[in-house]
Amino acid sequence: MDAFLRWLFDTAGNQQPVDLALFFAAPDAFFAGSPISGGDLHEALAYLAEHKLIECTDTDSATVAITPQGVSCALAGGSVQDHINQPRPGSTYNNYLPNAKGVIIGEQQHFTQNNTDGVDPTLFVQLAGYIGQVSTTLGMSAADRVELERVAQDLHVEATSENPEPGRLRQVATQLKDKLIEAGTTIAATMGVQMAEQALAALVQ
Repeated sequence: MDAFLRWLFDTAGNQQPVDLALFFAAPDAFFAGSPISGGDLHEALAYLAEHKLIECTDTDSATVAITPQGVSCALAGGSVQDHINQPRPGSTYNNYLPNAKGVIIGEQQHFTQNNTDGVDPTLFVQLAGYIGQVSTTLGMSAADRVELERVAQDLHVEATSENPEPGRLRQVATQLKDKLIEAGTTIAATMGVQMAEQALAALVQ
């Protein structure tokens, strides 16, 4: 599951359908030196589709596409099981995101947070980090890029606070979404918009 999702994200992170036959020719199709069998792959596909990480785009399942949730899982860097087993709204969140530095989060290497307010800030942290990774590729003017990164930093600060405020998360994430829409229709901008929409949809209403 992990190997296929990584391959699908690397091959078509823009959520375009991909021919499954291409996977068997990729290095990811080997586990411990042996090729992954068709049966094992189809079991993995069924599981990934059940949890809405991929979408089978025809009745024969000959092509698949990654979903926004699958993109989020791939960007998080953890395993499929880590993503599926993460707490849902209404729980206490103990979020530990390794490798959280190098984006716009500064030199903070780990992010740990406890809250019981029904707000899972993980998607907002990932969105802020993603903006930091792609801001220079969006073709924006220097002034617009600086403003985009400033808003993303505001989102990161709120999302990593002890008790993130849902209204503030919604406000800042919506600002980011609007700025990404203004940036154009590049794959990077489109993925950012989808991540923002997914994060906003996860807020407790």
